[in-house]
Amino acid sequence: MISDSLYNYFFRVGDFEKKIQFGHPYAPYCIVSFYIIFSKWIGPALMENRKPFELKNLLIFYNFFQMIGNTYLTIKAVEGLFKCWHVRCESYHTSPELAVIMNDSYLALWHLYLIKFIDLLDAVFFVLRKKEKQITFLHLFHHAVICIICYTYFTSLDVAYYILVTISINFFIHIIMYLYYFLSAFGPHMQKYLWWKKYLTTLQMIQFGIILVYMAVSFVNGCHKTGPMEITFFCFVAALLVLFSNFYEKSFVNK
Repeated sequence: MISDSLYNYFFRVGDFEKKIQFGHPYAPYCIVSFYIIFSKWIGPALMENRKPFELKNLLIFYNFFQMIGNTYLTIKAVEGLFKCWHVRCESYHTSPELAVIMNDSYLALWHLYLIKFIDLLDAVFFVLRKKEKQITFLHLFHHAVICIICYTYFTSLDVAYYILVTISINFFIHIIMYLYYFLSAFGPHMQKYLWWKKYLTTLQMIQFGIILVYMAVSFVNGCHKTGPMEITFFCFVAALLVLFSNFYEKSFVNK
C-alpha cells in the first residue's frame, strides 16, 4: 500500500548509507546543483511574464511544519549532547559505546538529513512569489553547502561532537526563524509584531561564534582531529559568520 511505503520511507531507516543517497550516490549533488540553477536562472525565467503566486496557505502550513520539525530535531540533538558528552572526544570507528549511540540515532539523523533538503524549498517559494532579491548568495551558499556537508559526514559516519553542538544550536534558532516566517505569512498586518527580525540575525551570528570557539578549543586540546572535513567545516562556519555580519550591516546598520 502507498501508506505503508510512505511510512517505511520516512520512519524506517534500513540501510542508512544507501538511503541518504536518494537512489544514487550522485543524486544529492544533482539535487543541489538543480536547486541553484533553478533558483538563479530557470525559475526566474519561467516566472518573468507571469504574475507571482500568493501561496499564503501553503507558506503557513510549510512554516508551521518547519517549526514542528525543528523542535523535534532540537530535542533529539540535545538528548545526543548529553548521551555523548563523556565520549565526545572519541570516534565512531574506535568507540563501541559511541557506535551503539550512533546506531540508535539513525532515524533522527535521517530526519535531520531530510529537513535540510526540504529547506531548499525556501528559494523555490521565493521564485514562485517573484521575490528574487531574497535569493542572495548567502541564502544559496548556506543551504546548498549544508546539504553536501550533511551527505559527506553521514556517508563517512564521522559525526563528531562539534556537529551535535552545531545542530543543537542551529535547529533551536530555526524554530525562531520559522516562527518569524510563519507569522509573516499571514500578511502585511503582522509586520508590526515582527520588529525583532534583526535580533534573529544577531542570534544566527552568535551561534556561528559559539561553534567556531568550541571547534577551536577542541582542536587545540586534541579532542577533535584537524582533518580535511574538520577544516572545511570550520571554514564554512567562518564564512557564514562573515556573510551574516555583512547582511546585518547592510540591513540594519547602514539602512
